[in-house]
Amino acid sequence: MSRHRTDRRITAGLVIGTVAIALAIAATVAGSRPAASSRTPAAPPSSAAPTTPPGVLSGASSGAAPTRIDQLAGVVFGSDGVLRIDGHVVVNKSFALPPTFGPGALDPAVDAAFAAMRAEASAAGLSLWILSGYRSHAHQADNYNQRVANVGQEVADRGMARPGHSEHQTGLAIDVNSLSTSFGATPTGQWVAANAHRFGFVIRYPDGKEGVTGFKYEPWHLRYLGVELATELTTSGLTLEERYGLPSAY
Repeated sequence: MSRHRTDRRITAGLVIGTVAIALAIAATVAGSRPAASSRTPAAPPSSAAPTTPPGVLSGASSGAAPTRIDQLAGVVFGSDGVLRIDGHVVVNKSFALPPTFGPGALDPAVDAAFAAMRAEASAAGLSLWILSGYRSHAHQADNYNQRVANVGQEVADRGMARPGHSEHQTGLAIDVNSLSTSFGATPTGQWVAANAHRFGFVIRYPDGKEGVTGFKYEPWHLRYLGVELATELTTSGLTLEERYGLPSAY
């Protein structure tokens, strides 16, 4: 056998052996990989806890989807910028009235309702009178600023609304007889608490509800809501905030 033929056979043998080894290694690697269907997909990246955007109220129960205040049944934000729910003007520490809003006097329905209530109280030997009725935005600003100057803002905010946040600006609220919590314990105060709803009024800031309404107990502050809603709230013991699921905080 010639030398050249022997060299070609040796070279061919080396090539075949190298290919065989490469194929064996490839088969081993492939066999060690899990099947595509058995792979566990990577967990998605965690996202930050959702926040409640402005103008949105959280769900009433844990896990409930947030609800926009303007999507609640019966809610209307008028062109005047005033919040109304079921036709009732709502103002508290969270929802303000524009400086230009105001009827200029008590609503005629309030005058009529109070006259009827005063007459019935008089028949029972009790006297009722209005200490404060309609107040404009500017009037409220003067009162509030004076109160802050006297007692400081923290104390003032518990018992007096900031300008734009007063129910008196609506013409639908009155203060009667005495600006003292002791009024609630008097025969007249007790009669008002028991009967005001029959004339469409509620004690807007009841005792024990400061954490809900944002204001301390004011047995003298009456809000006119009409007989139906006033009776519902008085019977249930709920405030407007609780009835409609509203916040009240500056």
